[in-house]
Amino acid sequence: MSDIIPLHLLQYFVCTADKLNFTQASDSLGITKSKLSKEIRKLEKLIDISVLERSSRVVRLTEAGQLLYQRAVVLLEDANHLRHDIQTLHHGVSGRLALAASPALGRYISQFLLPTFKQQWPEISLTLKLSYDFENLFQQNLDMAFRIGRNLDQNLIQRQIGLSNRVLVASPSYLQSHAPITNLQELRQHKSVQFFESGQQTWTLCYRSGTEQVLLDPAFQCEDFESVLHMVEAGAGIAQLPWFIVKQKISNQTLQLVLPGIVSPTLPIYVVYRKGYNKPAKLQKFLDWIEANQDLFNLVHTENSSG
Repeated sequence: MSDIIPLHLLQYFVCTADKLNFTQASDSLGITKSKLSKEIRKLEKLIDISVLERSSRVVRLTEAGQLLYQRAVVLLEDANHLRHDIQTLHHGVSGRLALAASPALGRYISQFLLPTFKQQWPEISLTLKLSYDFENLFQQNLDMAFRIGRNLDQNLIQRQIGLSNRVLVASPSYLQSHAPITNLQELRQHKSVQFFESGQQTWTLCYRSGTEQVLLDPAFQCEDFESVLHMVEAGAGIAQLPWFIVKQKISNQTLQLVLPGIVSPTLPIYVVYRKGYNKPAKLQKFLDWIEANQDLFNLVHTENSSG
């Protein structure tokens, strides 16, 4: 077995693994299908194991192919970043930084974090993908992602940068026209406006003496926080929403807290990036900037919170 695998063979393999189609991969690479097949066989001969299962109808990664894919993506990225860092060594930090976040958190960092970062590092171009899914950083070619809650991908390094929780809110018009809410029993008599994930949502509510599960009949459900927010403001019912989304609206009295001392369980906010990833200068600068501005990610409501 050879000690060295040429990078171009890894590039051919990664492209084929992404497409799982030799015709599409060869078109993307700008080479013939026969040449691509020959290069993949050369790679398999070098490492002495099959990385792709081929048939007339389907191409699949073998177990060894899955492992090679994860490592190859990192190696190719490192090679690209090394070349870029050397080329820009005398011109400061620059390049494109690809980020991902959930839509609500992404809007928050676009308002409070990214503009000031861009002021200090104007040569770094930022792209931000918004999705409720946990994006695959390898397949999507992302440098970093912001995530709320536990990271389930063991191939990623995570760094906690803050905390978040949710509060109960309603519009002033709703509260004025419906029965008062002074305890959880009275809360159960009201309609809810829910961030829809799968079926009717049970809310976990925490207070000084314990935790309780509460289920309210839904008046409206949607898998988008902004749409839920609009319906709450219109007086459709009570919602449990992230504090950082509603804080300003509570301050300007567009919304009001319901049972202010009761909140959801606190969730950690993480930034995640790939293991074994030789961080390019642009990513390291961004991580340093986040660490210096971690107060922006203290997104929890307490009884002493303003608003």
